[in-house]
Amino acid sequence: MRLRFLVGSVLVLVLFTGTGYSQTFSGLLDGYWSYNTNTPNLGGNRFNNYRAFDINDQSFSLNYGELAVEYKPMDVGFRVDFGFGDAANIVHSSEPGTQDLWRHIQQAYITGTKDKFTVDFGKWVTPIGAEVIETKDNWNYTRGLLFTWAIPFYHFGAKGTYAASDKMTLGGYVVNGWNNVKDTNTAKSFGFIGTFKPTDKLGLTTNYLVGKENPATTDYRHLFDGIATYNATDKISVMANYDYGMDRAAGTGNRVVWQGIAGYGKVKASDKFTAAGRYEYYNDRNGFTTGTVQNLQSVTATGQFPWEDIVLWAEYRRDWSDVASFNKSEGTPPVQSLVDNQNTFTVGLTYSFSKMK
Repeated sequence: MRLRFLVGSVLVLVLFTGTGYSQTFSGLLDGYWSYNTNTPNLGGNRFNNYRAFDINDQSFSLNYGELAVEYKPMDVGFRVDFGFGDAANIVHSSEPGTQDLWRHIQQAYITGTKDKFTVDFGKWVTPIGAEVIETKDNWNYTRGLLFTWAIPFYHFGAKGTYAASDKMTLGGYVVNGWNNVKDTNTAKSFGFIGTFKPTDKLGLTTNYLVGKENPATTDYRHLFDGIATYNATDKISVMANYDYGMDRAAGTGNRVVWQGIAGYGKVKASDKFTAAGRYEYYNDRNGFTTGTVQNLQSVTATGQFPWEDIVLWAEYRRDWSDVASFNKSEGTPPVQSLVDNQNTFTVGLTYSFSKMK
């Protein structure tokens, strides 16, 4: 699979080097080592529970590698993002089509701009949520509960945005659904997004996504997402994210609900150190997303140490639940049990670059 990534990346570089048009090349590498105090060990597999990408315990791991090219000579162009690593595998683990075809293509879409309108068609990452796939663009190293359980990762379809002013952008999209290039039914999902900047310090984003996501029923899934960011100074920022989702369970038709809230804080102490914190509460009332009826909470403390294009991340995170749902192993041979919490210590390293030609 990594060979396909490398071949695709080389082809992109060869095709667009020397064309004379505007291109942007960007890339990243992201790796980590994590220690879980529960020392989970299920048949030799050491996995952190309820995590998006930092899944491996006590193992040097490649989270994600990416190479992206954006080519837009005038008003029409395209973007392609190639990726590999644990994140690429996890993001596409629920793709109903041939997974190998799309696993290493995070995004691939045509884009066109006319005055204040922009239209995209293809595969692109979701605009929903406060966090994204690339670690370098987040405040914390690990992805939170809302990113992992409340929202989709990507869509395939058409999206249009209108920049009404420098303080408001409105958009809508029609897609096959959640995390699927190949549709599982004939119905489509519809999304609406609004970004607002009432002041230089305050930013607001609202999202609504609705569609028939379960091919076994004719019921609609609804997802509401809201994000608020406030930059108190050029060194201190806070952010909040709220998600509410509901659907109908296949077979019974009973309504299922999941919701959560996250609060973030970030302080840039100097050019060499940034501290960030996150608290989350996630209610999986019917066990629809995590597989367990529970209330999850998480607190995270992160330090960033940048040096040119490299950032060293050091992070402590504690997750806990109102039920015993975290794996724990003790003794030799390991004896398995379930507990209501886990603590992890993670060291990550990211390298990123962006080059215009």
